[in-house]
Amino acid sequence: MASSTAWDLLVRRDNLTAFECVPADPAPLEPGTARLAVERIALTANNVTYAHLGERAGYWTAFPAPEGFGRIPAWGFGVVEETAHPEVSVGERFYGYFPLSTHLTVHPAPSATGFTDTAPHRRRLHDFYSDYRRVGPYEPSDDLRTALRPAYRSSLLLAGSVTAATDRRPLSVVVSSASSKTALGLAERLGAESDVVTYGLTSPANRAFVDATGCYDEVRPYTAVAELDPAGPAVFADLTRNQDVVSAVHHRLAGRLIRSILVGGTHASRPLDPAGLPGPAPERFFAPSAEEEARRAVGAGGAEARRREYQAAEERFTERAADWFRVTTRTGPDAMADAFRQLIQGPGDPAAVRVVRPAAAS
Repeated sequence: MASSTAWDLLVRRDNLTAFECVPADPAPLEPGTARLAVERIALTANNVTYAHLGERAGYWTAFPAPEGFGRIPAWGFGVVEETAHPEVSVGERFYGYFPLSTHLTVHPAPSATGFTDTAPHRRRLHDFYSDYRRVGPYEPSDDLRTALRPAYRSSLLLAGSVTAATDRRPLSVVVSSASSKTALGLAERLGAESDVVTYGLTSPANRAFVDATGCYDEVRPYTAVAELDPAGPAVFADLTRNQDVVSAVHHRLAGRLIRSILVGGTHASRPLDPAGLPGPAPERFFAPSAEEEARRAVGAGGAEARRREYQAAEERFTERAADWFRVTTRTGPDAMADAFRQLIQGPGDPAAVRVVRPAAAS
């Protein structure tokens, strides 16, 4: 096991159970670059999704690794430790996309809100994953925010997509993997719409947790899909990519289903086959594309107002969610390895949030 000075968690691309934290030796900075110490990152279902889609979607290219290995991406906070860039200062703190490592070297292109990493290996990925936002000093709520921010960002974009499906009301929205952070954020956002009714689908083991959040109008286990009886047109937001779940919902809602949206894949074990499904063909939701559409819709003149609106919504959600989750924050390579091991073993306690500070000095 690596020491807590500088290390990377490397995983076999073809076998996620084969991983190890190994010593890292960051190269001297080139002009125009900067090095961030990874302060804290959250390990969530997103990390597994990035790994499963690493080859196809290019996630492995975000952070170079030895042949056959990968550095899994995560979201979190980092602090500039060294800089060879005239517009990036030591001590500045940023939120963004980091590897499961102690350090990240970037090629910053400064912006009004932070910078974009223009390193050549980042070019295959959407800018969504290369933007780093400048933030203030650490706050205790940042541990929970580390896990919620990327999920809630997708939640807001997804909510806009769902409500744009039709002008007809009331509108019923069925959400699978209802205990996931993105699903909870979606339901919380839709709860502000008086003429939208939300139905959460979850496992029997997670039903009590989902009920306690109060985000959904109705919560049912997957085994009770046949009992769904939504009023008016319905939209299905699927976060499982599970063939059985998607098929059951499509067959139950039949002619009432006007849109079926695939988001992520918390339970995906095989590719989803849409053949033979009644109702609309499932469509993939990709948050970066939705972000682009939202930016175009408001234009440059509305960007700041949109940013403030999002920030206020995120703060409200984070405050509310603090009652639902138990955050565990640990430090060092052993903590990272343990957290990743628990993650790949499969769904656990939905209330558990795992945050790791890679370096002891963070």
